[in-house]
Amino acid sequence: MRKIISMIIAILLIFLSIPAFAQTGGQEEELPYQEWIDKGWIKAVSPDEKGRDKLGWYYIMPGKEKEIAYSEKLRNTDRLIIVAGSFYKNDLDYYYKEGRSGAILRDITTLRESYKDLYGEIRYNHPDTLKYDFWKGLVTINLVSINGTPWQETKYKDILLRCFYNRWEGLKDPAYNKYLIDPKWNGYTIECIYNWDGVDVWIGKDDITVRYELKEYNKKLPTKVISDNGVAMIPLRGIMEELGAVVDYNAKTQQITIKDKGKTVVLKVGSDTALVDGRAVKMPRKVYVKNGYTMLPLRFVAENLDHAVEYLKDGTIMIWRAKYTTPPSI
Repeated sequence: MRKIISMIIAILLIFLSIPAFAQTGGQEEELPYQEWIDKGWIKAVSPDEKGRDKLGWYYIMPGKEKEIAYSEKLRNTDRLIIVAGSFYKNDLDYYYKEGRSGAILRDITTLRESYKDLYGEIRYNHPDTLKYDFWKGLVTINLVSINGTPWQETKYKDILLRCFYNRWEGLKDPAYNKYLIDPKWNGYTIECIYNWDGVDVWIGKDDITVRYELKEYNKKLPTKVISDNGVAMIPLRGIMEELGAVVDYNAKTQQITIKDKGKTVVLKVGSDTALVDGRAVKMPRKVYVKNGYTMLPLRFVAENLDHAVEYLKDGTIMIWRAKYTTPPSI
């Protein structure tokens, strides 16, 4: 009997010597990013005594954004961890003054630990996380990576695209979509979209400002943009190509074919009728030659190729690569 009691006591002592976290099913499991906390590479938004955040939110320190976003450490864990935010230096002054970068690490396993009844098992690639409702409202287009991998290269890609398109259908426009689906723009997506790729021109000037892929160029047109009784007329060459269109001119027939974003507009010198995807449409002015340059009605051509046109109070005419102008909060 004494031997049995001694064995029971021994077993109890062994059990009591096991750390509390092991008894509670891994609540205190080792975090794959604990080393970054210790080194000061990431800082908890609301740190506990160990520097951890109870909701799994961490600021990433300047210079460590990409190293952490695509780290092998995150690929070797089944915790669901994302990196989101901005890598764009021009927008980081505020964050740097705050002592952090524009990127954050979010441990979704920690964030939703208390909601397992609602979301199920919150682990990387677990079927419970491969659902639209799981991601709806959780992330925006500033998402960079999931578990060290560009989100576009994970099983979550199609679900996330559905979430993003449902937030704003304008993201399907090729001018915006390129920044969403190509991983090379991760960390720059929002800035690229809000940079408003396109061109600026002015009546009576041959100047053109081109904005594209976060860069801006000042160029010259072959002739000035003119106003024909209130209708802005632009030269055949120099504007539409900068918007990504392919322009072809047949000197024998004086026919102009402009293709862009899956649409085709066919014009002819001396005619005020255009063919838009094969459909005859009247234009506000004829296409004509002035001082040796073929002139086209700006708004008609641009809008029928799915480019938005906006006239600013200072006289600037903005022509967007996209069909939609200022995006909502996405």
